[in-house]
Amino acid sequence: MELDSTQAVPQPTLRHELDSQTCELLLIRHGRSADVVPGSPESADPPLHRLGVLQATALAARLSPVTLHGVYSSHLARAAQTAAPLAAARGLNVEIDTDLEEIRLGDWGNGEFRRRAACGDPEWVAWSLTGRWDGIPGGEGDDAFRERVVDAVGRIIARHRGQRVAVVAHGGAIGAYTAAILGIHRTMWMAVENTSITTVRMSTAYGAHIVSANDCHHVYDPVVGTDA
Repeated sequence: MELDSTQAVPQPTLRHELDSQTCELLLIRHGRSADVVPGSPESADPPLHRLGVLQATALAARLSPVTLHGVYSSHLARAAQTAAPLAAARGLNVEIDTDLEEIRLGDWGNGEFRRRAACGDPEWVAWSLTGRWDGIPGGEGDDAFRERVVDAVGRIIARHRGQRVAVVAHGGAIGAYTAAILGIHRTMWMAVENTSITTVRMSTAYGAHIVSANDCHHVYDPVVGTDA
């Protein structure tokens, strides 16, 4: 289109539209998980807390107008239970991929990570300041975690070019994926609230485009807060 110097022109946008080479990912953290006693059988894979069920219901209601061509989840109960309403409303099955699992915590697994966080354990506090998943005894480690999650999401993208999918996973996994594609050293670089949506468009032509991050307005407004 030819324009002369007297014509008013609109502000440009850099938003990339969904095309046949682009997959839109709704990266969703599971709802709040149940409280657990560290070391108990349920601590390895807690289900949703009652508040988590409400969060998952609010998520499903918010996304009800959205076309989804697939719904994926890790095998852990809290993620699969969050994904189930999204799939059921569209007549889809939840596709399980174990590589979408949360960071494998080694000696801090089965509720020990929670216990240390809750009591302000100095070793946990020192570790948390690093912003990465290295340094946990027997843990998976940050680089391996990123590689696992990036590979899992890459397989989903390859199946859904030109489509939109929901990937219900975990806060650590969403942080790992986004940090990897953006080249950020700190894996824990952003807040990932329960049932928040981080929208990424991944294109073979231009790579990653972040549309939204940690969008949890169906639960509360993260800018205004819960006290307004």
